Amino acid sequence: MDRRTRERFLEGCLRARDFEALSRAGLSPGPVLRRLVHLLQSPDELLSWRAAEALGRFAAHLGPSEPLVAETLRGLFWMMNDESGNLCRKAPEAVGAILALSPWHLPAFGPLLPPFLHEEPFEAGTLWALCLLLQKTGRDLAPNPADVEASLRARDPRRRGLALRYLRLSGLPAPGEPARFPDYDFDRGVLFEAQEPPS
Repeated sequence: MDRRTRERFLEGCLRARDFEALSRAGLSPGPVLRRLVHLLQSPDELLSWRAAEALGRFAAHLGPSEPLVAETLRGLFWMMNDESGNLCRKAPEAVGAILALSPWHLPAFGPLLPPFLHEEPFEAGTLWALCLLLQKTGRDLAPNPADVEASLRARDPRRRGLALRYLRLSGLPAPGEPARFPDYDFDRGVLFEAQEPPS
């Protein structure tokens, strides 16, 4: 399969949310992972989210012995660094998707995530990742409480709502006004308007 055919195939899998077809295709993991990372930057919001989900599901399919997954995680963290010159706004969500479905990478990469709760523009995406990890693994990466409190005071309703969700999932008091915000359902693969606390 040449590069253009592979790219069309990957995009088709994302639009159809057919991750089994992607896993069965027998493609070399390196080009697939790199293309999915590239698609995180797509202006198509649903495609961008599906790329984040696909990174999680494809990495889990590859299993713990595939070193390219750790390399991809390192690359995503680099894209959350000002020095990279190529900030990827959806990188925290992609990291969360990979760690949630491949928890064997949590010891090495989990502790790197919470500090981004106070790094613009990654605050909300980091909260989303922390919530997904709680939902899928039960693991709480214990971010700095001051960072969570700052998110509760944020103007951004997504950041504020995800802070409320994190506290709710952690079993902690969740003070603050309810928030409505755009979100992605990781289990159904759809965009929707979320509310925290849920009605």
